[in-house]
Amino acid sequence: MNIVAYGGGTDSTAMIIECANRGIKIDYILFADTGAEKPHTYVYVDNFSKWCVDHGLPKIITVKKGGNNETLEEECLRMHSLPSIAYGFKTCSQKFKMGPQDKFFNNNADAKEVWKNGDLITKMIGFDFTEVRRAESVMIKFKYDKYKLWFPLIDWGIHRKQCIKIIKDAGLCLPGKSACYFCPSSRVSEIKQLKHTYPLLFDRAIALENNANLTKIKGLGREFSWRDAAACDDLFEDDFDLMPEMICECFEP
Repeated sequence: MNIVAYGGGTDSTAMIIECANRGIKIDYILFADTGAEKPHTYVYVDNFSKWCVDHGLPKIITVKKGGNNETLEEECLRMHSLPSIAYGFKTCSQKFKMGPQDKFFNNNADAKEVWKNGDLITKMIGFDFTEVRRAESVMIKFKYDKYKLWFPLIDWGIHRKQCIKIIKDAGLCLPGKSACYFCPSSRVSEIKQLKHTYPLLFDRAIALENNANLTKIKGLGREFSWRDAAACDDLFEDDFDLMPEMICECFEP
């Protein structure tokens, strides 16, 4: 049984397309929604899901954190904090990405049958060939009790530029970066881009930062606050339209 943890970005999109090109079976594609993706990502996931179905792949299933359905933003506001990655941890990734996917398969009849037979489910992760060390780090920490990891793009030697070509050759537009709009891993150019493209989301990110009780870090930028970066916009001359897409530090194995 092959499943995909779909992040909604360039690499994972190219991985799925290339699986279709190579005739590799995919049983399930899951997209974990934190409730804080940028609007273009939600549109892309919906459109790409239709492409998948048209090309013999399963539709993309969106999963969310259970319980009270509280989003990551709502949790941060309630706790007067920022996403855990701002403090050097990745508990938000576990709670809002990996957790919902695990819950889905723990209650899935097909998955239960695989485990009943003593087999592992193959979870396909979209890391490209330039991320070998990242993949190795994930594999070291991963517990192989129900799943085994496979990084197809790495095995196939496909790097970032090839991923872009694969998507374009499929007749699709590029998805852009998939990450929470208030992601602490954003660099200044991306903060500026958010302010320019989605001003209301930028205002919500600043409200999130202002609401947090901070002692050891200065804000969403860890070493700097997003509000300071916005106030001193002239200090940052990099052109965000020319900046390459950054990899989100969250992962979903």
